[in-house]
Amino acid sequence: MFHHADTTTRRRVAAALLVVAPLVTVASSGQAATADAEGRKAPPVGISASPQRLDLLPRPCLPALLNVEFHNRTAEPTYATAFVRAPAPLRVSDKTVTTYVPPDYDATAPVRVSVPGDTPPGDYLIHLGVERERATVPVVVSAAPDDPGRNLALGQETTSSSLGGLLDPCGAVDGDRTYTTLGYNRPATAWADATPNEFPDQVQTTLAGPARIGRVDLYTHAERRFALRDWDVQALTDAGWQTVAQVRGHTAGRHSSSFTPVTASAVRVNMLATNGYAYSTLVELEVYQQ
Repeated sequence: MFHHADTTTRRRVAAALLVVAPLVTVASSGQAATADAEGRKAPPVGISASPQRLDLLPRPCLPALLNVEFHNRTAEPTYATAFVRAPAPLRVSDKTVTTYVPPDYDATAPVRVSVPGDTPPGDYLIHLGVERERATVPVVVSAAPDDPGRNLALGQETTSSSLGGLLDPCGAVDGDRTYTTLGYNRPATAWADATPNEFPDQVQTTLAGPARIGRVDLYTHAERRFALRDWDVQALTDAGWQTVAQVRGHTAGRHSSSFTPVTASAVRVNMLATNGYAYSTLVELEVYQQ
């Protein structure tokens, strides 16, 4: 009798285990499903951009501004880093941007976007990413206006022999004929060199493509004591660099140099002397067909 009772008890326990085991399995599966669901939740930092579309002209010295926007979805402050991917011919000032984002707050970081002067019209994409968040920004490049009287140097690639202070060679081809140095959220609108009392100094602008040119206007400082006095205007032709105009004894402001038209791909100003100031100063360089 005792042996039979013991056998019966063991059978009941085994049956009970068969019933309980699936319950344990179901509970385990439910926990895994919950973990997967939590893993698919939106990351703590979201990303977007403003404007939602960029329109560009092929003027590398006149970039468009894209604001990368970070959205902190948590109650904790954080530092967020976004990756900016811009396939050629797009150029961006930063491939990564990092900013502090307060809790439950939005923050922005600016990125400058441009294309080379010879970029054909077309549609392109900028890709943004932070953690698992992704965003894209369409970029539409349009052709430069086909105006025979336009300034061919406007916004084109510009370099210099040196760069002084809070200035920028691009400031000499930005269409602004006033002298302003770099400031908070403000680009420089002029150029000056970094080698006091050493000449020559040079600024070179590469045109969007070979063009027939016959006039170069140069704007130096409006005050004589800071202005250029002597310089040569040179054009890059198939035969190399040619001096197409010479200026001597200038005092201040604008000077226009007309010359026999040549086909050139770049224009260079070779600065030889000032009116006493230690640095060469160029406010604006403009190139015309005639």
